[in-house]
Amino acid sequence: MLATMTRTAFAACMLALAATPAPAQQKLTDVKIVYPAPSSTTWPIWVAKEAGYFEKHGLNMTVQMGIHPAGPAAVVSGEALTHNLGLDTSMLAAMRGGQIVIVGAPLHIASFVMMGAKNLTDIKAVAGKRVAVGRVGDPPYFYAKALFETLKIDDGKVQWVGAGSPPQRALSLRNGLADAAMLTPPDYYRLEEDGFKVLARLSDYREIAIATSYMWRRKTVAEQPELVEAVLKAHAEAVKRFYEDKAFGMAVIQKYAKLEEKDLSRLYDETVAAKTFERIPYVPTAAVKDIIERNKDTTPELATFDFRKAIDQTPIDKLVDSGFYEQLFGPGIKDEIARARAASFR
Repeated sequence: MLATMTRTAFAACMLALAATPAPAQQKLTDVKIVYPAPSSTTWPIWVAKEAGYFEKHGLNMTVQMGIHPAGPAAVVSGEALTHNLGLDTSMLAAMRGGQIVIVGAPLHIASFVMMGAKNLTDIKAVAGKRVAVGRVGDPPYFYAKALFETLKIDDGKVQWVGAGSPPQRALSLRNGLADAAMLTPPDYYRLEEDGFKVLARLSDYREIAIATSYMWRRKTVAEQPELVEAVLKAHAEAVKRFYEDKAFGMAVIQKYAKLEEKDLSRLYDETVAAKTFERIPYVPTAAVKDIIERNKDTTPELATFDFRKAIDQTPIDKLVDSGFYEQLFGPGIKDEIARARAASFR
């Protein structure tokens, strides 16, 4: 149960979200972001929308969910400005056609767990069983494969079950249509309460390089870099606000994800404690290399493609060099900037 003061602040934030009009200012550019699922990877986008950070940087942003492959298709067609997606999937998309460029990796830590049926107590027992993911080729699928590789589990014996969104995957496990499922909070909270077991948490395996990304149309990055910079600025301001304003962060999550009140505080606290959202969202070299390594058997061209053509760090470099991140987060961010830049894919 939330503390009384926190509940009061939360309620006030909910009222503010419902009542605050968009700020009046210069003419805004109409654009759209498409997100794949109402999971934690999307929270900074929602915060930026509700806090007015997109408008602050000249964007009249529509935020819309689109089940894969609707997001990449919208970016390629020009319908959407950008799409946030697992780096595994966006790298595969960027290889084909040359129309997609990856700028920004806003999340490097996965909140996924491998949840097992009540009769499973050991992750090794998943070999040969049915594992629910969204679909073969989506981020949960790639993360599960990486987990199995790390634990020396032969995923060739796994029966992959394409079950859809996290709630649908949880339902497939509950109903016996799968023996295990890749889930995120809060969907696995209810299963835990009912006796299902968390077999593994990806956050315990930091050697598995995980990242999400923002994908963009190559033409946009080349001809309208100011739009890319505007989104990156709004994202950074949203991350700062999320980390510093619990009541506002929970109110935004509640508005879009419709979670139970008892889950909100736990979910928020776990996210902040893990420092889930990157303040300096460079695409890390380790993630790119790991993704190539774990997928090259099924997609050999990953090993030969030059991803320097598809991953552009220039917009983030420009914000770093302009002092934007130091002005936003304070001079204490300098060491973090240096580490992130040194580890970024070039």
